[in-house]
Parts: sequence; C-alpha cells; structure tokens
Amino acid sequence: MNANPSGDLSGNAGAMAAENGNGLTSGRENSGDIPALAPGMTADAPTESVAFSGNMGRSEGFGGNNEEMRQRIQEARQRGEGGAQGGGPGGRGGGDRGGFGGGGVGGGGFGGPGGGDVIFLGGGRGGRFNMNRPHGVLSYTLGDSALDAKPYSLSGTPIEKPEYVQHRFAALLGGPLKIPKIYDGGLKTFFFVAYSGSRAENPFDAFSTVPTLAERAGDFSATTIRSGRNAGLPVQIYDPQTQQPFADNTIPSFRIDPAAAALLKFIPAPNLPGEEQNFHRVTSVTNDLDNLNLRLIHNFSGATPSGGRGGRGGGRNNINFGFNFRQSNNRIANPFPSVAGNTKARGMDAPIGFVRSKGKFSNNFRFDFNRNRIATQNLYASSQDMASQLGIAGVSENPLDWGLPNLSFTNFAGIRDITPLLRRDQTISLSDTMIWTHEKHTFRWGGDFRRIQLNTFSNSNPRGTFLFTGLFTGSPGAGGPVPGTGLDLADFLLGLPQQTSIQFTGNGYYFRGNSWDLFGQDDWKLRGNLTLNVGLRYECVSPYTEKNQRLVNLDAAPGFTTVAPVLPGQAGPFTGTFPITLVDPDRNNFAPRVGIAWKPLAKTVVRAGYGINYNTGAYASIVQQLAFQPPFSFTETNVASLSSPLSLERGFPTAATAGLTNNFGADRNYRLGYVQLWNLDIQRELSPTLILNAGYTGSKGTRLDMQRAPNRGSDGLRIPGVEAFLWESSEADSILHSGTVRLRQRMHNGLSLGGAYTFSHSIDNASTIGGGAVVVAQNDLDLAAERGRSSFDQRHKLTADYVFELPFGSNKRWLSGEGWRAKALGDWQISGDASLGSGLPFTARILGDFSDVSRGTNGTLRANATGQPVSLDHPTILEFFNTAAFAVPPRGTFGNAGRNTIGGPGQVNLNMALTKNIPLRESRALEIRAQANNIFNIPQFTSLNTVVNSIGFGQVVGVAAMRRIQFVTRFRF
Repeated sequence: MNANPSGDLSGNAGAMAAENGNGLTSGRENSGDIPALAPGMTADAPTESVAFSGNMGRSEGFGGNNEEMRQRIQEARQRGEGGAQGGGPGGRGGGDRGGFGGGGVGGGGFGGPGGGDVIFLGGGRGGRFNMNRPHGVLSYTLGDSALDAKPYSLSGTPIEKPEYVQHRFAALLGGPLKIPKIYDGGLKTFFFVAYSGSRAENPFDAFSTVPTLAERAGDFSATTIRSGRNAGLPVQIYDPQTQQPFADNTIPSFRIDPAAAALLKFIPAPNLPGEEQNFHRVTSVTNDLDNLNLRLIHNFSGATPSGGRGGRGGGRNNINFGFNFRQSNNRIANPFPSVAGNTKARGMDAPIGFVRSKGKFSNNFRFDFNRNRIATQNLYASSQDMASQLGIAGVSENPLDWGLPNLSFTNFAGIRDITPLLRRDQTISLSDTMIWTHEKHTFRWGGDFRRIQLNTFSNSNPRGTFLFTGLFTGSPGAGGPVPGTGLDLADFLLGLPQQTSIQFTGNGYYFRGNSWDLFGQDDWKLRGNLTLNVGLRYECVSPYTEKNQRLVNLDAAPGFTTVAPVLPGQAGPFTGTFPITLVDPDRNNFAPRVGIAWKPLAKTVVRAGYGINYNTGAYASIVQQLAFQPPFSFTETNVASLSSPLSLERGFPTAATAGLTNNFGADRNYRLGYVQLWNLDIQRELSPTLILNAGYTGSKGTRLDMQRAPNRGSDGLRIPGVEAFLWESSEADSILHSGTVRLRQRMHNGLSLGGAYTFSHSIDNASTIGGGAVVVAQNDLDLAAERGRSSFDQRHKLTADYVFELPFGSNKRWLSGEGWRAKALGDWQISGDASLGSGLPFTARILGDFSDVSRGTNGTLRANATGQPVSLDHPTILEFFNTAAFAVPPRGTFGNAGRNTIGGPGQVNLNMALTKNIPLRESRALEIRAQANNIFNIPQFTSLNTVVNSIGFGQVVGVAAMRRIQFVTRFRF
C-alpha cells in the first residue's frame, strides 16, 4: 500500500471516477503477485527488505504499446471515423486485477477484467484512420555513454565515466484479422501483436571504504579513531591472548588467520588516496529483455448503428484471447569486483475473456493463467566450494549455495555475496463482472478467485555472516573495550568475530494460497450536475500453507516471558491450537467506497471521496519467514565473548544449538493492514484554456506491519535459552495530510503549461506503506519511541511541465505549405518537465555496538540526541548535517534520538526534449526526438552516511546520474 497523495484515483478514493461514470479504482495492490522476499532474515541488517513483482503479463513498449493503439482507435471513434468501443488488447479496466470500476462498456468494476476487451466498430465517414487496414508503431531508442556527462565526483578527484550502449526497440501491429483465401474477419475479428525488447548496458558506479595497504598487512601504526569525541587520535590494538598492546601496533604476519588472509583477497586494495571512500568501481552490466504480447478479439455482433458508443440497444458480445511471454537476463554488479551474479527470469500470461451483453445488461467473464520463473546465481555457485577452500565449517554444502561468506564491519565496507534463488510461481484466476444500467443508475457487481502457488528454493544466509566489532583487540573494560582501543579489521585479521549467524535448508518449499473477493457498486446520476458513486468490496485472502506443512511459528507467553515453537495444526503451550497456516485468517475485510462529483457553478466542479484499501499481499512475506525455521532449517545466531570466542573456521559450533534458535515468529492474531483515504478537490475554469485545482488528501494507516525484537533487553537477551528473534505484528499506524494546488494551461497558440505544488506531512511508527525498508523497533518495551516522520515524508514538492510547438509547419502561422523549408523547419516541438522537492528523512544509527551485538542484533540501535540543532545553514558534501547533534549512547542503553530526524538532500531535476514530427501520406507519421534527463547537469545527492560511529558520518555518499541524452525514433502507420 502507498499513502502517497500524488497518485491517481486509487489514492484519491474515487472522486474523479464519480464524474466520468467509470467508478472508483480498487486499490487492491498486487493481490495476484507474490513479492519475492528473501526467506528468513537478512544476514546482518534487519532494516533491509527486498521485493520483486512477478507479474509478467504486461508489455513495455518503449514508445509503442497496446495502450497506444487503444488510444488511437478510441480517438478515431470519437472523431466519427470508425472506431472501437472500449477496444484494445488486454486492457484491464480500472485497476489491474480488480479495479473499483472499469473503463469502457465491458465494465471491470470492482475487480472485473475491464472493458478493454470489447471492440465495436461504428459507421462514419471514414478518413485517415482506416479501421479496415492494419495499423502499428515501430520505435527505437538509443542511449550511449558518449552523449552523457561524467559522473559527479564526491571527493573532487576526476573519475572515470562508465562506457555503455543501450538499445530499446518495439513493434506493434493491430487491425482486422485477414488471412488471404482462409479467413476475413471484417469488422468482427481483430488482432494485436506487440514486441518490445532491449539490449542494454547499465552503468554501475560505487565508492567504498577499504583498508589501506598497511592495514591489510596488519600494520595499524598510522590508523586513527574513525569517529566520536576521540576521532583523529591513534587507535591502540591489544593482543587477546596476552591482553597487552601489540608491538608497534602491528599484528605479526604469523598471527593472521589463514581464512582471513584468503578472504582479504576478495576485498580490493584502495585505488584512491585517503582513508575513506578510497575505492571506486566503475563498470557496466548487461540487461537484456524480450516481451511478446499477442491479442485476438472476436465480436459476435456486427457494426454498431452509429459512430458513437454504439447505442444502448445493440448487443455487445465478444470473446478475446491473449498471450504474453517475457524473458530477461540481467547481470548483477557489486562495489567489489569479486562479488557478482546473474538473474534470469521468464514468464507467461494467458488471459481468456468473454463479454455477453443484452439490452442494458452486460456480463464480463475472464480466466487467466500466469506462470513465472526466476533464477539467480553468484560467481561461485555450482563451480567453487569457497567454504571448503577457506576452511569454514558448519555452512551449507549444497552446490547452489556455494559462494563467499558475508563479512560485516563498522569502519569498512564488507562482503555481501549474491544469494542464489530458484523460484517458480503460478496463479490461476477467475473473475466475473456484471453491469446493469437502469434509469439514472449504473450497477456493477461481481467477484474473482485466485489460486496462488509459490515454489521456491533459496536460503537467505547459507554461507554464514560474520560480524567484527573490535571487541577482541580492545583493552577489556566495563561493558566492553576501553574507548580508543580495538578495531574491527584487527579482529578480522585474527579471525575473531563477535557475532555469527547462519540459516539454510536443503528443502524446497511449496506455498499455496487462495484469494477471493466480492463487490457491488452503484453510479447514480442524481441530477445533471451531481453524480454519486457508492460501493462495497469484501476481501478474503487466506494465509499461505506449505504443501508438506514445513512451517514453524513461535507461541509466545504473555509479556514474552518465554516462547515455544509450534508446528501446523499443533497446540501451543500458551495460546491453544494453531491452524495449518500458523496465522489465524482475517475475514472481516470490508472496504467501502464513496465518491461524489458536483458542479455547483458553470465553471466549478467539486469532487470528494473516501475509501479503504487493504494490504492483501502481507501473508506472502510472512510464510517465507515461517518456513525457514528449525527443525526444517538450520538456523543459528551466536554471540562470542572474551571467555568464549568464535572463529572464522569454527563460527557455528554444534554445542551452541542446545537452545531455541528460531529467528522469526508472527503474531497468530496478525490482521491485514488497511489505509483509509479521503480527498476533496475543487476545480475552477479561469478561462477556456486555464484550469485551477485546489485539493486536500488525507490517509490513515491502521494495523500496519511492525517488526519487533522482543527478546532484546538493555543488557542482553531477556529469555534464557532463546536466541534473538524477530516478531512480526500488525500494530503500527500512520497519518498523512496533503494539500495541492495545480494550474494547467491547455494547448493554446502552440503552448501548454502546467504546474503543481504539494505540501504534505506523514508520520508513523513503521513506514511499511510507503515503500521504505523494514525497520525493527529499537526497544520492544518502548514502542511509542518509534513514532516519527515517515521514511517517504517529503514536505514540499513543486512540479511543472510544458509543451511548445514552434510556429512553423502544417496548420501553423508560418511555413504551412509543402516546400522544403516547411518540411525542414516545420513541426518542431520543445517539451520538458521540472521537479523540485525537499529531502527525505534519515535516521542516525549505530553499527557494531558491543552491547547491541551481544543482544544478537546489529544496525537497529539509534543514536543519542545531544540537543544541538541537526541542520546546518551551509551544508557541504563532507558535513551535510550537524554531526555534533548525535552521539553514541552509553553501553547497555538505547538511543533517545527519534526516527528520521535528519533532513536529507533536496531534489532538483529538469528534463527537456526536442521533437520533430514528419507527417507522411495518409495516416503515416515519423517522429524523431532527442531527450535529456537532468538537462542542466545538477548533482542530485541521494544518500547520507548516518552511522554515528563510522568514519564518514555526516557525509554525502550517494549521487544520482548526471545528464543523460537519448535519441528516440517512432514510426506510426
């Protein structure tokens, strides 16, 4: 779900749809697509999440697609030149896989397949757009690094520009189906064929902080404390065997651990001067895509009586078939050359629809079969058993899992290898929508059903994660090393991690789920200037099961005094018998909608709406976490101490598995989150070409996802014999208010202008509705401290766009003739858009804190606020915000700074295009366009280092691409 107010009707609860009679959009998000969240927890940072949409049923036109053909046919119909009622290949009406209202006669409504499958040709005088002939689009887009600006250098040192070439191409053909001497579809049977593809190299540009040559050899005589009040002072490393300083602050070569020495080869040496951001990698990765879309539509009735909507009395019956195939092959790059991989995906979608209409009644039935496969591998899978070569024991021995272990540091960039994945998804769906027009009412009702299969083989952490903090090379003190002593890299060279974690299984998992819904809606035109839209949708989404019942949840005692594992259908010791899904179903998900459009004055329109959207995709991520748990998965999180150290080679001792090692549980009473949205918009026509809109949008999220760590206390783990685990519940909430003013100048004298300003503010205690990463609550006993700015909270945003047609060429003031000057200088167009916005917020946090790591976690501890202002009057790249506003909290305590208290860099983006239209004979035209993103080459800073105890705290560490130029050609016929 997304509470961002900048969306269309799905976020505005349907005010506009009430005006045009198409109903409200569903807001049902991704109900048929299961996000490929990595099973289990991420290896070190629980603040990360990954999502992949498996929907392969759409085409990417790169300048030509089915929707464009639909639009052209519709425009032709409106001109009375013969056209299509609804029309088009594969349109799904209002909302993919279920919209609260569909476009066109076919309906779609609250979940129907849409009216795009209905084609009716009317009479008319004919013209340039001849529906008796095929029409299509050919397009090609070229991008080349030679045309682009150099990357922006954060350090000021000139950097290399990655070389790449990008080719994107598309072809679309549609029209009456005619096979000479075999079949003549006339005005009844139409076909659409679309292909789009790309052969592209995408630039990859990343900076990292890596050890110096001396530090790689164990020489820390010149190493200084990287952050905090002692920053800049020499760091002292101690020998963990003698508790005495190493001579010359150098680890003897014979003491360097063999596995660490071997792994050091996969961490590159610096290629830039200095101690921070001293390694720069510039490369390009290939990304290939092919997408084929076929559509066949047969109308059982003949031409409609007129060129309009065909009249209400005529029958509108058709059957339509579709097939979409998509495949991609993408290389995966990493800041370190030793880490790379490849992802191959392919999918197919086959919809079949039947529309039956009689009089004022229409029925739209749809069947859809969708299947996808995705496979990801790293450089070493099935070829090199790196764990055996390094001597690391206790990890997965499956060849698919082979690769480098994950290494995590506080002061340096670590190694995170690509996690192999093999996944096959399948969805079968049935839907039926009925529409009845009666006097001033248009009633829509229906429902749909989906059977979803998710078959996956993947392990989130099969080679283990090793976390180094400097605990063992520090001078022992109360609660940890004495400040100014110990270094994470020194611990690594000695092979002594403070924490290790691992999670893998030899099983594949086969998840199954059902989803169905019912809806009803009425578009009621009370008067000529007043339309009311009222509807109700019921969602029933079942939690997923596993084919072999290999799921495990945790049954928690009140107050989390203890927990116990429970299997499907078993009785837990605290809350009774669990269902086979291990999460109780949520069956009271009613989503009402209401929208109104009122025209009180001749030039004024008022729109308002309210609706509820449910997060129907939440169960998919939960079941993948429940699957990868003991006894069906080997899971372990070990914390070392000075008296009980771990090593790289023996990081997963079998003796450590005596207790409960499950690392995830979900509230059995988990309920699907929902967002209420409401809006008010007032539109005023200031002149025939000038429109002013003022609107307000609000949203409130309830029962949103929250990630907790209930076993974590201020001084260690709370439950004896139970390792650290995450707990997912539905107790978060959010609130957003947004106001927008829009001004639009329609095309007049060759000029069109538009602009909008939005002021908004969103707060929550878990930004799971805005696309942000999952955030684990810092202190489970103080969840109220999680409330703060949403991760997507952008206070100010100004957007503008323009189109200027030069006054030369056909139907223009000058050079409207047929001479060469008119052809060369005429029909040029300049267009562009601008976006200016305030920055998104960031959170000051702590990595590698000794106390936090001893609780089995890392990366969720926030900083302490010192009371100084956070913002600076003159921010720089080296200090974007006031670093003195934050400090590392005392050991054994939680930080008191709130979430998202650092204002990020603002956004300024200006794009421009120059287009030449070349009219050819009849309905043919050629378009040539040069387009530039970030035309004025303004650096867009994207990320900040907000780790208080890191070397680059407060610095800008990410910048978006600089100016990029592409050439586009498009031929319509």
